[in-house]
Formats: sequence, structure tokens, C-alpha cells
Amino acid sequence: MANYQERFAEACKTNHFSSYPLKQGPDSGYVVWDVQHVRDGQKVTIDGPFFTEEEARVSADLLRGTFRGARAYQGIYDRIWNYDPQREQVTFDQARMSRSLLAIRLGVSMPTTNT
Repeated sequence: MANYQERFAEACKTNHFSSYPLKQGPDSGYVVWDVQHVRDGQKVTIDGPFFTEEEARVSADLLRGTFRGARAYQGIYDRIWNYDPQREQVTFDQARMSRSLLAIRLGVSMPTTNT
């Protein structure tokens, strides 16, 4: 099994959210990943958003020492019904920031991608 740094480097090969086709078309939705932990019967987001599932899984693996049961979860954002370009940009910026913080926790530099 690959170590955290190798998994992170592989996950950083993309710089966008994966498309999630809805009734309105193939690019009407996109998948956002985050790390959640169950506290008092409620799921609480403790890290993210992330571009890929692998980034979220690496983060969950690292956080399991502090948050037992931390897991990667996906959320689907709908561009048609809830379109807000500012919210979409904030989500994108937060995913880039989450990636940078994960790189710091792993002790690696963030790979640059043009994808």
C-alpha cells in the first residue's frame, strides 16, 4: 500500500471537482469531498472540502488519531438550482486551502498542476 505522501501526490494530479451528471445535464453538478466525524449523533465536518476522494481519505486517516471514526464523505453540489458563482469560487478556494494544509501536515510541498 502506498504511503500518505504517494497517495497525496496522486490525488493532486487534478485541480477541479469531478462532474456529477444530474437531470439537467452532464455538468449540472459536481462532487465535493470532506472529512466528517460523528459527535453526539450528528455528523460534524472536521476537514475539507477536497477535490478528490483520495485527498479526503488521507486527511481522514491522519485525523483518526484525534477523531476516532473520521471518514471521507462526498457531497453533491447542484449548479442549476442553487447557482451562486461566489459560493462556487469560495468552495474552490477552500479546497485549494485544504490541499495546502494537508501538504503541510504531510511535510511535503504541494505539487503544481495545470489540469
